[in-house]
Amino acid sequence: MKYIISILLVVVGFFVTILALLGVVPGLSALIGASPKDLGIRYTQEDSIAARQKSGGTEIISLPSGSTAADDFRLEGKKPIRFTMDSTELTAHSNNRPWKNYPVHNIQIKIHKDGSIESSATLIIEKAIPYAMALGYSEQQIREAMSKYALPPFAVPIYVLGKGSVHNNSVSVDASTVRIGAIPIPGDIVTQVNRQAESVLNDVIKKHADAFQADDVSFADGVMTFSGAVPEREYVITE
Repeated sequence: MKYIISILLVVVGFFVTILALLGVVPGLSALIGASPKDLGIRYTQEDSIAARQKSGGTEIISLPSGSTAADDFRLEGKKPIRFTMDSTELTAHSNNRPWKNYPVHNIQIKIHKDGSIESSATLIIEKAIPYAMALGYSEQQIREAMSKYALPPFAVPIYVLGKGSVHNNSVSVDASTVRIGAIPIPGDIVTQVNRQAESVLNDVIKKHADAFQADDVSFADGVMTFSGAVPEREYVITE
């Protein structure tokens, strides 16, 4: 459940950043040391506990440290649930990840009254390939998609502003602003990113349909409402 929430709430997530953005941004090395945008969202351990309980309390089971990247993620069981979370709870929940290869850190999520979402995070590029493999993509698929990009192994700050929703497992993404570090992405490329994000997210949901279901995910009045089903158990290599 947590990996789906993180992807949805960062809106375009690391997949979109890798597949659509990094290849068109010049001077990427200049971003070393840059910090993600501070959206003013602060959370406590109590917020993390409350968010975990709200979202169904999926049991996290550690895999052996020697597990391959392709085997570093498995979901079991499925239970129906409906819940709401505000910006603080979503931020806490999205940062509460024990998964070793989870590539998005320092996440902040701010839901506005009109349902728009601001998201900022740090993308750890060196973890992108094992993360994508764990979600069901072959290394060959990933390397082919990334072949024209020279991806350096350092952290990159990302920022997204826009709207998104899910209905009957179908994702809608409408990011209006995307930045890598301090570099804004041109509007025509953001439009392409939206479509690519929808395609990837829909595919991820389909791959894990036995354990995850998104009947409706909506954002309004500062909260997210989720209705669907979440896994009972999640197997990952932990830190």
